Amino acid sequence: MFLLDVFRKQEKGRTPYEWFEQIILGILVFIISIIIVYSLILVVITLADDFRAGITFMETGALKDTFGLILTVIILLEFNHSIVLAMRQRSGAIQVRIIVIITIIVLARKLVLLDYATTSVETLLGLGGLALSLGALYRLLSPRESSAGGGPARPFQ
Repeated sequence: MFLLDVFRKQEKGRTPYEWFEQIILGILVFIISIIIVYSLILVVITLADDFRAGITFMETGALKDTFGLILTVIILLEFNHSIVLAMRQRSGAIQVRIIVIITIIVLARKLVLLDYATTSVETLLGLGGLALSLGALYRLLSPRESSAGGGPARPFQ
């Protein structure tokens, strides 16, 4: 029902391409919502199995698997939210800044679940470089807030 309300509120002044774009985004929201529900069911089943396993649940591998599934649901929710936000604001397709932040979240998931004991130095350096470059790209894409004096933007106010 939410998507129909969005379409009704914004039906005036749309070009045929904007209608096409909104319909495709609506279909994507529906598909991702199904994936989120499926993933959430998998998390609940995995968590129930882990609790039944008892003390073996406390092993690092089992904890990482369960935590990875939870992070996957969170990433899917963020992606779904960004699509709905694009539909509400009539801003067209998803903006690059949102894709960069989702990529940063996916990279953070990878870093949290990484087995540092068996990972090569080259992989760690590559992931570190990727994290730095994505952070710099996000900073470049973020809107700048200038101070009252018209000087350069301060990152932390």
